[in-house]
This record gives sequence, C-alpha cells and structure tokens, in this order.
Amino acid sequence: MKCPCPPDLPAWPVVIDLLTLPLAQRLELVQTLWDSIAAEQNGPELTDADLQLIDQRLESVLADGDLGLDADAVLGA
Repeated sequence: MKCPCPPDLPAWPVVIDLLTLPLAQRLELVQTLWDSIAAEQNGPELTDADLQLIDQRLESVLADGDLGLDADAVLGA
C-alpha cells in the first residue's frame, strides 16, 4: 500500500495507520495531541541570538510608537 502521507511526513507504519482512521477519529487524535502539547507549556529553547533579536525588535516597536492596528480594525468588525 502506498503511504497516504504528505511527502514531508515520515512514512512510519504508525503514521500510515493513523492517516487511514476515519476523519472523526483523526480529529479526536489531533485534539488529544494539541491538549498534551498545551499541558506542557514549554516553548522551544531560545538561543542567545534569538533573545537578542527579540529584544531588538521590541526596542524598535517601542521607539517607533506605532503599535499597528487592533484586531477589530483589521477584521473590519
């Protein structure tokens, strides 16, 4: 059987099996995975370069004073 996986997913037997589940079961699995990720509340480890870039961008936004549009304005609500 050819893997129904998109080309960037591993063709592990378990992935193939999961992708053949009915849609409702795949959605339940996705929700379970999201919930388990959210429960960890850990982000990726940031490098010193990442932290420096974040600081630079924050300083730039604060110095500029233009915080952009709020969501209502963008969404036309």
